[in-house]
Amino acid sequence: MTEQDIVIAGGGIAGLYCARRLADAGHRVLILEAASDRWGGRIETEDLDGFIAEMGPMRFEPTLQPRFASLCAELGVGLVPFSGPSADATVAPDEELPPEEQGLNSLQLLQRGIMLIMGRAQDDQAWIDSLTEDDYMRLRKHAQLHGQPLWAMGFWNALSAQGILSHRALVKLRDTGTFYHMIPENLNAIEWIIWWLRALKTVGRELASIEGGSARLTEEMLSGLRRHPNVTLAGGHTLLGFRPVGLGSTTLLLDVRTQSGVTQLRAERLVLALPRLPLVKLASCLPRHIEEQLDSVNGFPMLKVFLVSNAPWWDYDQPPQQHAHCMPTREVHYFRRPREDDRDGHGMVLLYMDRPSTEFWRHYVTDTQRHDRAEVDQNARIVDAFALFIARDVKRALEATAAQAEADAAAGDPIINLTDQARRMFEHMSLEEAAAHVRQSIITYGIRDWARAPYGAANHGWQPGVRSWKVMEAFKAFDFGSGARNVHIVGEAYSDYQGFIEGSLNSAEMALRTIPFPGERGGVLPDAEGGLTNIA
Repeated sequence: MTEQDIVIAGGGIAGLYCARRLADAGHRVLILEAASDRWGGRIETEDLDGFIAEMGPMRFEPTLQPRFASLCAELGVGLVPFSGPSADATVAPDEELPPEEQGLNSLQLLQRGIMLIMGRAQDDQAWIDSLTEDDYMRLRKHAQLHGQPLWAMGFWNALSAQGILSHRALVKLRDTGTFYHMIPENLNAIEWIIWWLRALKTVGRELASIEGGSARLTEEMLSGLRRHPNVTLAGGHTLLGFRPVGLGSTTLLLDVRTQSGVTQLRAERLVLALPRLPLVKLASCLPRHIEEQLDSVNGFPMLKVFLVSNAPWWDYDQPPQQHAHCMPTREVHYFRRPREDDRDGHGMVLLYMDRPSTEFWRHYVTDTQRHDRAEVDQNARIVDAFALFIARDVKRALEATAAQAEADAAAGDPIINLTDQARRMFEHMSLEEAAAHVRQSIITYGIRDWARAPYGAANHGWQPGVRSWKVMEAFKAFDFGSGARNVHIVGEAYSDYQGFIEGSLNSAEMALRTIPFPGERGGVLPDAEGGLTNIA
């Protein structure tokens, strides 16, 4: 038997953050991570021909996410600008839409629907900008539509309610929106409205990515933890189950699989820093009232594809999302090195998607059992499919008549910004030749499907009918009848800021504030921001 003070299961950002805070307070901490050679959970940065390929999270809202911004500052991690939510200038038929919905792109339709649900004018940006986290909590608990609490409704249902959006508008939004609206998932209406009210803030559109890649956050945290005398990092260790040592005991007995077999640990406290899928596998170990709430969130099956070309056909000023509707994806991002630094002339394309586009690309993942990291250069059929989509798009644009091109531009649907060299070359190629050229230019590529084990989702959202604040209160600390409240669930999944690291940090802080200092009965760990968030 090995005696432990606090065991943390999960070496993602929530687990590492808890270890850092607890160890600094004087606790002895053991972190169990199932992967033997990779930490950081869903944070994953790959190097593709010198380009930073963010297989996991890649954009953040530092001005709206104070814990994330503070952690980056503490670790000396810099931030650089990233593109915010936008809509492709897709021209979809408007004739059958009501007059008030005509002429709006998908993002404008989404904002219109949200503001109508909230009883505000569509252009009331001042109200959006004035909202605080306390306001969001009040909305969670009290906002209604036609007398029904919004937490009890699905987002799709709310958008379809009388006086909100027509179904044809929702079809346009679903099919042409180059951003995550999650209508197919039909999430908790008020939670997803809050997600978008944050994103629609004037300051919220100032997104950033981590300089040098998001993995720097993991690397800096690990560097500090490895030097900390109170921390033990155990890679290749999977928590299989846990239970009290005896009836009414506060000590927990943990079953742990290692590379050499199964062992047992005793711990006085357990922090479960895990996504929903691994938690479900431990459901039988949890108290009934906790187990029953594991399905209060839904996981998103997001997927990313990166491709690097040694002969980019797009110019340096190519905006994101342009012509995303021409292939199965939700977003398209084009990267070139700064013109003054671009010696090799290479470029990278990112396809970023939710359902239904994930169903097209997921079949190109080769390891269907355990997709625990990105697959790089594993299945050339990815390149074949991508090349044909690009060739069709480019040839369509080049073969358009001058009148068609002028009409498209006037309607806000300009052709892709081809380089002069690419334009001259593609003009004389057949569709097959253009596809072959694009295919031969791809020198490396990668794919990451977050719907697969061991994570089961890229991020999570609250289900309709769930009062999120009550679940968070229950998960932050509970026990098996001993009164010790020495088990905690933390992470992005069951948080007030899902889809971002901020949610992981917020839920971690909620749990940490229930943990006493070592050797003390009264005082608990102070909030990292110097204040308490009341969700009761």
